[in-house]
Amino acid sequence: MRAVCADFWRDIKASARRFSEFTKCHKGVIAILTLALIFLYGQEIFYYDISIDSEIALSSQAEILNSWVAIDRFGLVLTKKLFGLTRFVPAASNLLMVLTLGFSAFFFDFCIQEWKDQEQSYKLFYYIFPVAYVSAPCLAEQFYFSLQSFEIAWAGFLCILAVYCVSRRIIFRESMLWILPGIFMMIWAFGSYQAFVSLFITVTLISFLICYQNHRIEFQKSWGWFFCGFKYIAVFAVGFIAYGLTSKLVRIYYHLDSSYVDNMFGWKTVGISAALNNIKGDAERIYRAVWSTLFPKLFLPVLILCLILLIFRGWRMHRKGFLMYLIAAGLLALSPLFLTIISGSYQPIRGQIVFPFVYAFCLAAITTFQKKAISYLCCIGAALASLHQGQIMTQLFHTSYMTYEQDKSLAASLYESIEQTGTDAGLDTYTVVFVGNRSANLPQDSLRGDVIGHSFFEWDATGYAGSTNRIIGFCDTLGYDMAVPTEEQAQRANQLAPEMPVWPASGSVRAADEIIVIRLSSCMT
Repeated sequence: MRAVCADFWRDIKASARRFSEFTKCHKGVIAILTLALIFLYGQEIFYYDISIDSEIALSSQAEILNSWVAIDRFGLVLTKKLFGLTRFVPAASNLLMVLTLGFSAFFFDFCIQEWKDQEQSYKLFYYIFPVAYVSAPCLAEQFYFSLQSFEIAWAGFLCILAVYCVSRRIIFRESMLWILPGIFMMIWAFGSYQAFVSLFITVTLISFLICYQNHRIEFQKSWGWFFCGFKYIAVFAVGFIAYGLTSKLVRIYYHLDSSYVDNMFGWKTVGISAALNNIKGDAERIYRAVWSTLFPKLFLPVLILCLILLIFRGWRMHRKGFLMYLIAAGLLALSPLFLTIISGSYQPIRGQIVFPFVYAFCLAAITTFQKKAISYLCCIGAALASLHQGQIMTQLFHTSYMTYEQDKSLAASLYESIEQTGTDAGLDTYTVVFVGNRSANLPQDSLRGDVIGHSFFEWDATGYAGSTNRIIGFCDTLGYDMAVPTEEQAQRANQLAPEMPVWPASGSVRAADEIIVIRLSSCMT
């Protein structure tokens, strides 16, 4: 056992040494990636705003941590505690996210070199992939939720690192102990966000496809590549089962149920026909760019070109495992739909972790043509595509900032009226009910996302008190003290509201029966 551990430690040191050499040789990649990160995420670091759910973390982080455990995201809690993030500070969380995301993208470059073995045709790949990945507009939707932005970026890094660890054993036949950290990181990543199951599979497929093209990797048995594929499947199965068992143990320990996770599966909740329609709709959204703001029209042609290139290079290797290679290439093309197929439900944009990765990989892969003219032409196209989607990302972040500023201004105006009304009515505490909702008054050409652009004053409008609880939570972060109403008080407010004008008209804020009612819109919900 001591010899096995010594071999494993020697393998780790060798990998660390190669990564250090890779870093020294690719300082230009680091410089360009750093500039891209500052351009793309500067607003998130230097301008203060908060997202939906962040108001809960600012008021009571313990409440957020408990809610994560309840929905099988114990990995987020582990990351928070491991890094000592006991208080939520949006700017700090965003800065850590940016650093981790950038490192993840650069580390994947290193993985590609490890799997492909320093092939010169991948020189431009190392520049394009990181920039294309970190500039994906879908990531703006995910990292809009700053209360978990670092933790999600960290889980993404764990996925890539897990695949690297597994590949050192399966492909390069190093110490069997590489499997253990790989499985541990799988559990941690899957337990942070269920969508990372799809990302792990995607990175594994890429690992297999790239290693297959490596002339230096040979197996004694002619069916070695088939066995490699099955070993990857076996390791994934072990990791996924271990994650499921860990989730179950955590729920049992905390006496929680799994209803939230169970409700994710549309096959159960909406039926087979509706689930198939969801898959079809999501496929059109992704491959036909129905929502081109977040899913570029360039994706499908780039994906097809990348697949042709991959298949041609795999065929040229004349290896026995070509069928497994073709299956891996086909699954890579379908990978943005994995979660949709499994769940039978539309993926929220923030859950679309795989699409940005696959699109970035395809953009970078088409720069690896042997002919320099074609390679540089594709590089220019990929760079322009990255710049275009980067502009979209910055516009989405700007929309988020404008929405927050408007919400803050509206909250100040409302609270001034609430205080005056409460004082006139002789109330010591302000139990407030907001009836109706109010969207942010954004410029017409502002970009909106799935969540970005929505106001606290319109979120959770179907609750028993409409958006009231969200609004009060948001106002609490600004220092405005209000009490949450009971269901009976909310019902009473709904009876009073039809007689009131809409804010900001005189009489739109009214005190009655120990509550203060504000009518935000003509619509009652």
